[in-house]
Amino acid sequence: MITAAKCVVAVLALASALGVAFSRQAVHSALFLTCNLLCVAVLYLLMSLHFLGAAQLLVYAGAIMVVFLFAVTVLAPEDEMLGKWNDSYKLTGIAVAALLGACLVAVNSHAPLADLATTTSEQGSLKQFATDLFGKFVFPFEGTAFVLLVALIGVVLLGHRRLRDLDRGGPSRD
Repeated sequence: MITAAKCVVAVLALASALGVAFSRQAVHSALFLTCNLLCVAVLYLLMSLHFLGAAQLLVYAGAIMVVFLFAVTVLAPEDEMLGKWNDSYKLTGIAVAALLGACLVAVNSHAPLADLATTTSEQGSLKQFATDLFGKFVFPFEGTAFVLLVALIGVVLLGHRRLRDLDRGGPSRD
């Protein structure tokens, strides 16, 4: 039963990821991303990783997506003039994506698999997670928080500039 649920949620996650990639509107893409993050949280919960599921739900599907939707609505990307994408750009993008996918498959096919029979109950515990997160991974954790803060400040500044241009009679959003 749980295996079938995992398969259904995985298919939903894949479909929503494709929706993120192929959606033409930024708000729809953000909503597909929210759906994808929720599917990942459900997968964590189905694997009995309750803390990671809750963290995924609260941090990513909650806070990060609120900030992302705020950025999308403030910047109004549908107003931006997009350059023409000729066929050479599309082919280059497909070639780079295929190359990265091939590298991912090659690296993962030669990676040693963890022996799950030798894992201890301490390895998946909240105490071990907190020790790793605030011990050896504290700099990447804080670096990510700093990058998100800088991105939010950048969105506010860009939105402020756009409002200032509108007040001066500059380009409108209509």
